[in-house]
Amino acid sequence: MKTLNLRLILLTGLFLLTGTLTASAQEEQSRDKSVYLELLGPSMMVGINYDARFKEGSPWGYRTGLGFGYSESNWFFGDATSTRVYSIPLEVNYLIGKRKSKLELGVGVNVGLYNDHYRVTQYEAPSNPSGSYVAKTVSFSENKVSAFGYTDVGYRYTSTRGFQFRVGLTTALTLDKTRQSAHTVMAAPYISFGKAF
Repeated sequence: MKTLNLRLILLTGLFLLTGTLTASAQEEQSRDKSVYLELLGPSMMVGINYDARFKEGSPWGYRTGLGFGYSESNWFFGDATSTRVYSIPLEVNYLIGKRKSKLELGVGVNVGLYNDHYRVTQYEAPSNPSGSYVAKTVSFSENKVSAFGYTDVGYRYTSTRGFQFRVGLTTALTLDKTRQSAHTVMAAPYISFGKAF
């Protein structure tokens, strides 16, 4: 009788332990993919990105997305420039950490279409020596494809329910000689909010 009770207790305990381990494994499922909204960083101003691991549970992964940026400059003598950028950031990244909080290291390239608009004031010489210069405003635009290489160092938090928060610093180097910032190292923070699944 005592042996039967002991066996019953052991089997019940083993059953409960197995059920608990199974429930824990289901709660802590691997969330290897995510979609997020990113401000600044590789997305320029704002972007939507998809991030995934190469294999389930792997620290190595990639991200790709669509970004948009805008800038405007005005000069004292009436000249102005505005630029709209439509870009695709492509990155390989590595995550360090075992739980919800991880260090994120990435290297990538951002390829974009730069839509530049210029307004320039030109001064024409007078037709006679006693006349005055005539100011003429000329507007034109051009489209250029350009790229920059970048690195990311940041913090990534993914909750058990899938909420994802990222914050970090991007350093970038323009790869094209035609931009004003050619071969200039730049740094920008980034922050993102998204859903991991």
